[in-house]
Amino acid sequence: MLLLNQLGEMFSILYYSIFALYLILFAAHICGLKVIEKLICAAASASVLFVLVRLYAGSGNLPVFNIFESFMLISFILSVTGFIILLKGGYGSKVLKWIWMENILLVFILLAYDKESSLRLYVYQNNWVILFHSFRCISLALMLIATAYFIQFIIQREMDERTSLLSHMGRNSLLLSAVFFLSAEYVGTVWCQAGQGDFWMWSQTFFQSTLIVLYLMLAFHIPGKSRRSEDFRCIVGGLSGVFMLTLTVIRSLF
Repeated sequence: MLLLNQLGEMFSILYYSIFALYLILFAAHICGLKVIEKLICAAASASVLFVLVRLYAGSGNLPVFNIFESFMLISFILSVTGFIILLKGGYGSKVLKWIWMENILLVFILLAYDKESSLRLYVYQNNWVILFHSFRCISLALMLIATAYFIQFIIQREMDERTSLLSHMGRNSLLLSAVFFLSAEYVGTVWCQAGQGDFWMWSQTFFQSTLIVLYLMLAFHIPGKSRRSEDFRCIVGGLSGVFMLTLTVIRSLF
């Protein structure tokens, strides 16, 4: 019990440190301090990675199950993506402020949750269960990246080559997110069949998954090649990360 309390205190300290780093990172980006932004991004990424390693060491489970673990993993993916964009520079740098804001939003949401590792449950050693939760985390991270690109495109709106690249990157990220989400649904059916004897059991989780699938179908099948159609596709795509994040938080409450 003492060890668990010590780990909880350590995770809380690290959590608030990461929160502060993300706020400084966002401020450095707004002020145009590129060198400081790179250093803080590297420090934040390393801090989140340390938390993920400690979560794994503490429970023996991959850090993908409870919301604290999964949001830390998603935050790490966003941070590494932002760091790569920082190193490459170019048009992608314009989306960084949205990626940093998404990280701030993720850690802000975690204020309401316990900073702890997941329980030692036998089901968390099942490969299908691990894949299901891992693919879900990756899918949400990619949706948030797509949201960043789409928001920047909507702001610029000028249909030249550089802004078209923003919409293409957003669409590609959303497409990759859909691949991971549908992969999660597939391994989820295998898990369900092995655990409950059927590949489909109607529940709140399945209902939310259905909503996400329908949303993705809408985002990919809006017709038209006009500027208005492109803008509408980007608005729907830009809301995808917010939509899935909201459903993830709602699911964690029940």
